[in-house]
Amino acid sequence: MRAFVGLEPDATTKLAIENWRSKVLPPFNQIVPAANYHITLAFLGQINLDQQDRLEQHIQLIDGITEFQVHLDILGYWPKPKALWLGCSQPAKFHLELVKTLTSAAHSANIIMQKRDYQAHLTLARKCSSNPPAPLIAPDFTWRACAFHLYESISTANGVNYAIKKTWQLPPVIKARSLTS
Repeated sequence: MRAFVGLEPDATTKLAIENWRSKVLPPFNQIVPAANYHITLAFLGQINLDQQDRLEQHIQLIDGITEFQVHLDILGYWPKPKALWLGCSQPAKFHLELVKTLTSAAHSANIIMQKRDYQAHLTLARKCSSNPPAPLIAPDFTWRACAFHLYESISTANGVNYAIKKTWQLPPVIKARSLTS
């Protein structure tokens, strides 16, 4: 299966992003539907069942990474894939640690990954003929990442669908109690 590990915004955030996109950006030929919004943590490519099983075993061992805030506050464009995206100017510490840990887990499961610098991003549109002008209202979307998922990328006649195959919960942040309370 063609797979990746990623974060999914909550429904409220998905709708807010979709509403913002339709109001402040020009129309695009190939928008990404809100149902497909995600932030890839580790793109795995084609994996077999043995690799998937080993990856899941390694992911079960992840420790010390708690839930974290995702703040999408920049708009970007990649000319080669012609993709328009929202990104994080300052990804959370645990976000970056999760990316690093998942990359290590994938290597341990004998999954060969492309070496790329990580840019946390959520794709808004594909096959954009050019970079659109800057929006009058800057992006500013935040949600709490409480889980991450193994997705299967399924090509259909109507485009790509992303099916969640497995979910891992991130433990909540434990706040220290004040000694005076």
